[in-house]
Amino acid sequence: MKAGDVMTTGAATVRPDASLAEAGRIMVEHRISGLPVVDDTGKLVGIITESDFLRRDDGKRPRWIDVLLSESNAQITAKQLHDRRVEHAMSRNPISVDVQTPVEELIDLMERHGIKRIPIVADGRIVGIVSRANLVVALLRKMNRVPDTGG
Repeated sequence: MKAGDVMTTGAATVRPDASLAEAGRIMVEHRISGLPVVDDTGKLVGIITESDFLRRDDGKRPRWIDVLLSESNAQITAKQLHDRRVEHAMSRNPISVDVQTPVEELIDLMERHGIKRIPIVADGRIVGIVSRANLVVALLRKMNRVPDTGG
């Protein structure tokens, strides 16, 4: 089984110049926890995840989660989400693979690097994404194909 067999095609993406508020909206709208970041040509340049919204920038700014925790910081933090760009919070040079990559290698990469999703690329441009959820779905599909031994 290859990455192309289990990936979600037409993965939602975001541009580096989009606001963090826009990235968050896309994640919520699509019920996903991470987004590949692509440039004008569709080339993968980064990835932004839920954890990027929770990480402190420099120890002085409030975490984005402060919107939920404090009424006094809510307006300031909400403004920062609109003003701050994805390129300032994303992880650069994410691990990516092509559609022919064996699923075993995907799983190894996820475990070794502690990541939950891997963008799938062709000629540097995103063509899909494999998340842990995709792997669970593939596992369940494979289990349903196993013949009942009656035992």
